[in-house]
Amino acid sequence: MTTGRLASQLWRIGASTAHRAEAGRIRSWALALATALLTLAVGGLAVTDASFDGRTQRTLERSPRLTAAYPDEPVRALWRWDPAEADGLAYDVIHLEPLTDRLTPPPGLPRWPLPGEAFASRALLDASGEDAVAAQYGRLAGVIDPAGLEAPGEFLVYTRPTAAMLDRSVMQGISGFGETTGTGVLGEHLHYFGKGELLAAYAGFVLLPVALLVTIAVRTGAAARDRRTMLLAALGSSWFARACYTAGEAARPVALGAAAGAVATLPALLTDIPFPSTTFILAARDVRAVAPLLAGILVAVPVATLLVTVLAQPRRRARATRPTAVHTRRATWSLWLFPVALLFTVRVVDLAPPDTVVILYATGYLLVLVTLPSAIGTGVSLLGPHLATLGYRRGAAGLLLAGRRMAAAPHTVTRLVAALVIAIGIAVQIQVWTASLTAAGQGAVDSRHRLGTSVLRVAPYAEPAKVQAFHDALPPEVHALAVRVHTEGRGRVELVGDCPALRELRIPCNVRPQPISFATSGPRLREYLGGAGAADGMEVVVRSGDIAQLPAAADAGRELVLFGTGGRQLPLATLNGVAHRHLAMTARVDYVLNGGGLGKLTIAAGWLRLLSTAGITIVCLSAGIGAITDFLRFGRELAPLSVIAPGTRLYGAVAGWSLLLPAVLASLAGVGLAWWLAAPVRSVAPSDPLGLASLTSGALLCALALTVWGAATALRAAAGWRPVGD
Repeated sequence: MTTGRLASQLWRIGASTAHRAEAGRIRSWALALATALLTLAVGGLAVTDASFDGRTQRTLERSPRLTAAYPDEPVRALWRWDPAEADGLAYDVIHLEPLTDRLTPPPGLPRWPLPGEAFASRALLDASGEDAVAAQYGRLAGVIDPAGLEAPGEFLVYTRPTAAMLDRSVMQGISGFGETTGTGVLGEHLHYFGKGELLAAYAGFVLLPVALLVTIAVRTGAAARDRRTMLLAALGSSWFARACYTAGEAARPVALGAAAGAVATLPALLTDIPFPSTTFILAARDVRAVAPLLAGILVAVPVATLLVTVLAQPRRRARATRPTAVHTRRATWSLWLFPVALLFTVRVVDLAPPDTVVILYATGYLLVLVTLPSAIGTGVSLLGPHLATLGYRRGAAGLLLAGRRMAAAPHTVTRLVAALVIAIGIAVQIQVWTASLTAAGQGAVDSRHRLGTSVLRVAPYAEPAKVQAFHDALPPEVHALAVRVHTEGRGRVELVGDCPALRELRIPCNVRPQPISFATSGPRLREYLGGAGAADGMEVVVRSGDIAQLPAAADAGRELVLFGTGGRQLPLATLNGVAHRHLAMTARVDYVLNGGGLGKLTIAAGWLRLLSTAGITIVCLSAGIGAITDFLRFGRELAPLSVIAPGTRLYGAVAGWSLLLPAVLASLAGVGLAWWLAAPVRSVAPSDPLGLASLTSGALLCALALTVWGAATALRAAAGWRPVGD
């Protein structure tokens, strides 16, 4: 028989025995699921990279060519960027003033806006409402075409100031649009995290759980397959022949999983896909840009999965034809890599450059999670003989059998605890990162909850005529104060306002400056003064006067603050529009505590929830598949004992020692090490250690549930066991 015919025949034999083997159906479905998820996970890497590249390219195309950087090019327009915020999310407002009709408008605009007009993105209009956008930036001339947006869900505004508000001194000259280098000077990518941070989280929360699932799926029903492989070796088959047999057994479910992954990828090629719990919308054009790469992934992933199934089989030739237990050489690389990764991860913040800390920390954390199950399995295997000896001396059959089993099959323990350890590691990271994100913006969030829009800050302070025009245009229920903050020495805060505004804050109306106490001032004024820095011991003085006549000082900054009558909530969008029309082209009405950074925290928390949910779901699938197959094997191993040890006591004892003990050790070690590894994050924003109590309790309950499940499986197997010639 030729080599080709032999390989083909062995392939067909392997395929025909796939379902009839031990846990064959479970393995087939596990391989299909693992291949599908691996296809999506690897494809997600390609799509993520393409999305960042596409967004950067579109941002470069709309970025201005500043004549300060290109002095040989003529000035054809004026350009100005300002930040804004909607629903806690930061976005860009671009002020334009064309100087010639021959200059093409920026990408996404059909024409230049007229004075007092604005173009806005569809996402911003849907989030804020067309009336609110028009109230802030002028008449709505149209919607920015998606070709001019970094991403389909981007918030963006192009506006042209009126002749009265045009301030050329704060604008920059440009010759046109279209940069060729860098990442652009505007765009939502500047407000949020970068590619490195996202890929680090993606690797920890998605790729690692998928790799665990693939490993468990490949080794499902491994004991019987390993014996069969060694039998083929004893009969004289070559490694290539055994590989054909093994690959044939896995080929059909792997192909099914690859097809499922391809079907799941198809919608992203056809339409924009919004991501739940985030504001991000994946652009189909970015996915289509890497369609050839995705096609290659659809071929490479199943091939790689089949290769893993082949390499995971025993490769040592049998020394005899007598059936024996399969013994494989225990890998030791994880034992020496584990302590190195552990120390590296904790110390990476002190040793690595700041711009690489996140990526290196994630890499070290992944290495610890990958090597920890093996370390626990090795420890349990070393503990097994001692437990067996103790059981022998005390006459405890359950302890004796469990000790022998733990010593002989440490890989079973490793597979059992791997999912539990990774789930704990992900859960601890979610806890500490959520705490750090919450702490970073908690002050602004709390201030908004207390005040809402009842107190607002307005900047910049403009020339007297414009400040007066702004004051006159305010609704009657809105009061304004002018504020000057001196920064020299202890610091000093000066408040100036008319008598109605001062009476609204319960401050006597006096033309002479009078000090007021920060501690005893009203809640709204105290909240504002705290945001201005007065809580740190600065002196606060108040006087009545014209808010348009507050003189400048070399060591002081000036702004306006707005209060609503009776503490009512103020119309933020309307007041922004009043400021843009009467105060300054670049005016901004904002909360007491600037929440520009809240957008980044909100987006990061949304991605954290999304990725961690996906990761924990995959880990739970891995744990379920691994537990089912291990418990089926556990039941078959203990079933013959029903002849000499009827009842449930022996099975419960063996399950308790060989299943509960490793799971409890893994739970405690996983929680402790994960909390210790989170020290770099907790140093930024301390987390409550009491949160570990619920996590530890949950892990121990899972360990107990696994033990009960295993004992029940053994009992069912024992009840139906009959002697066979195996």
